[in-house]
Amino acid sequence: MTTDTGSRTSTDQQPRTTKPRPKSLGHDLPQVQRRYGQWAGAVLFVVMAVLLAGWFWQQRSDRDEVLAIAEPVAAGSVIEADDLKVVAVAGVASTISAEDAASVVGSTAAVGLVEGQILAPDMVTSKPLPGPGERVVGLQLDATRAPIGLLPGDVVVVLAVPPAGDPSSPAELDDPTVLAQKATVASAEVLEGAGTRLALVIPESVAERVTAYVAAGRVALVQAPTGGDG
Repeated sequence: MTTDTGSRTSTDQQPRTTKPRPKSLGHDLPQVQRRYGQWAGAVLFVVMAVLLAGWFWQQRSDRDEVLAIAEPVAAGSVIEADDLKVVAVAGVASTISAEDAASVVGSTAAVGLVEGQILAPDMVTSKPLPGPGERVVGLQLDATRAPIGLLPGDVVVVLAVPPAGDPSSPAELDDPTVLAQKATVASAEVLEGAGTRLALVIPESVAERVTAYVAAGRVALVQAPTGGDG
């Protein structure tokens, strides 16, 4: 009996071995999918960053440094260095390069220039304004007597019209008197609730007559087509 007991005791004390459990395929697959998704997202982020950097670089490389107006300049005034600033633009057809600033300083504003406006070659001249045979006439007209949105350089016809409140005769309305067949807008400023304040460059021969009609409140403007009627 002693022998049997010892044999059982020796057998019971031997360490038990356990078989390794197989890894679950169902547990591993989601981990692989998550890692693949993270990798794909990182690659997509890098690609997008490279594309955006290239786009910004292209936009910047397409820009040109040109001259713009830093301070308003009235038509006929001499342009000084402080009136100019350099800006970077793209896609603007008619500009003056920043490298040509020296040639602009000392020239005359051919039209009224406003702050922030990109300077174009036809906005400046080496000749004084008004030129020989020209005069500048100032006037303020409401929306029924001048088109809204007139800009420096626009060409208008100056008409004599009845004063406000005067019904006049059909003959006067059917065949209004032309005071100036061609006048150029030197400056235009829209006044809130008060129409437009303008400066017109007109021929010297009609300057006094136009001024008298302006003082009497009997002037209206018709915008001429770009390039004239021909």
